[in-house]
Amino acid sequence: MGLESVSFIKLHPNWACFVLFSWAFLETAFLLGLILPAEKVLFFSSVLVSQGVVDPFSFVCCVSLGTFLGYGLSYFLGYFLGEEALERLLKRFNVKEEEFLKVKRFVNTKGELSLVFGRFVPVVRPILPVVVGAFRPNYLVFSVFSGVGALLWAISYLFLGNLIGVLLSNIIKRKFPLFIFLVAALLVYAVWRRYGKNQADV
Repeated sequence: MGLESVSFIKLHPNWACFVLFSWAFLETAFLLGLILPAEKVLFFSSVLVSQGVVDPFSFVCCVSLGTFLGYGLSYFLGYFLGEEALERLLKRFNVKEEEFLKVKRFVNTKGELSLVFGRFVPVVRPILPVVVGAFRPNYLVFSVFSGVGALLWAISYLFLGNLIGVLLSNIIKRKFPLFIFLVAALLVYAVWRRYGKNQADV
């Protein structure tokens, strides 16, 4: 992200909130998370929060509200489709049957808590709400756990962005080789992605 983009965000904070809300919503609504993952956008935005470019309260509100509403729409999609029709639909999105079964086992194992912890598992998050909806749980219960998960997910990015912001400040001050930091960050990200996929087997 260039300096011009950062300056634009500073001058137009409402646009930043709109993008955050829209991306979080689109990732979790109608299976669009399979082609529009929000991780990278939220990661860079959280770093901007740590640098004072984006307001932290606005970040949490936009991200949590966007993902909460997205999960709600996906819930109703799964609710009205049912399990068999949903499985056929997921195949059109190139979701393999084994991946669908992994998410199904994850939901059966964690119950309503899957709506809280599932957001932190990359392979689970995009299709979790439609799978839960296909089981047709009480919507009020779904909403409560989905809301808690959405809030924790947004806050977790604040902590991540603050950590990266502190590391970047130390790198600049101590002139630590930037490429070493980038390699380390990529390794951490790769491990996290791998760990998330393995967690889906639980």
